[in-house]
Amino acid sequence: MATYKKAGVDISSGDMCSRIMSAASDKTLKNRAGKTGEIRVIESCGLHRVITISVGPVKLMLNSDGIGTKVEIAERTGNHKTMAYDLFTMLCEDAVRFGAEPIAVSNILDVNKLSSDIIKDLSEGMVKAAKETGVAVVSGEIAELGNRISGYGRYNYNWAGTVLSVVRKEMNPNKIKEGDSVIALKENGFRSNGISLTRKILTDAYGEHWHKKKVAGKTLGDMVLMPSRIYTPAVLAMLDIVEGVAHITGGGIPGKLGRLLSSVKVGADISDVFAPPDIMLLCQKLGDVGDKDAYKAWNMGQGMLLITSQPSKALSIAKKHKINAQVAGKITAKCGIRITSKGYYSDGKVIVY
Repeated sequence: MATYKKAGVDISSGDMCSRIMSAASDKTLKNRAGKTGEIRVIESCGLHRVITISVGPVKLMLNSDGIGTKVEIAERTGNHKTMAYDLFTMLCEDAVRFGAEPIAVSNILDVNKLSSDIIKDLSEGMVKAAKETGVAVVSGEIAELGNRISGYGRYNYNWAGTVLSVVRKEMNPNKIKEGDSVIALKENGFRSNGISLTRKILTDAYGEHWHKKKVAGKTLGDMVLMPSRIYTPAVLAMLDIVEGVAHITGGGIPGKLGRLLSSVKVGADISDVFAPPDIMLLCQKLGDVGDKDAYKAWNMGQGMLLITSQPSKALSIAKKHKINAQVAGKITAKCGIRITSKGYYSDGKVIVY
């Protein structure tokens, strides 16, 4: 069975290192206490944290992220034009889940060697993704670092950034109640999570040049590269009717929705999810990844889950934004997450987390 550890990702060591850096960061927060720009941490998961900054009556928010090893898929396929979609979704949709409207992005691009053609492709995609998310790119840096950066092929890079947002609605999970609907927004690809595991599975199955293998007329490289769907404008339009938002990234539905619901001691029956993309089902089969693990490793077809007492209105807004959405389940008084699987191994069976 394929696992993150076998893929070269040591989750326990990563958690420990994040705790060390997070503890150091906590010691710096007092530097702004009682001053304009006082800092408040609203979510902390190791070093990955979301903060608000008070400036008079306005609350600003900062959060940072990157696109991780999905960059290697662009290096393999030679298509770099969609990387900005992955970066902007990781940044902006972690902001909107807290009721904040993203306004400005700063980015850092570390490369081993400069290629003007790749930079042009990244820039072209950045303009399109920024327009779709409604943000401005206000600053950035490109650093040429030689063999400090590596990957597939001649030109390699890492891309990450920070987004500044204005808090429009302070989300209150305590308003989530039994009987509320859980709306799923469909995702056709991996976004930027679970890529290391995916690469390990496909390399073991098809060798170093797995990305050239064709399945149903498509190369595996193109299937894994599928750009992230941007939900930001649609979710902003739903803020008045939504009480909880889970961005389905690392940890999947049980991790992201579970963390949100555990804070208010409710659970969810997720009985009608979107089917996973074919590439995820293939990876399950090739890597012997059971459904219970798959729903924790990948989004399995749901890029975001929204909790609302007005599902019809939420679905109508999603439709206006050309997003495929459906009622995936209900909030329950019983804690825990129960998913009626549409995975490779246990389609139709209920998986309990």
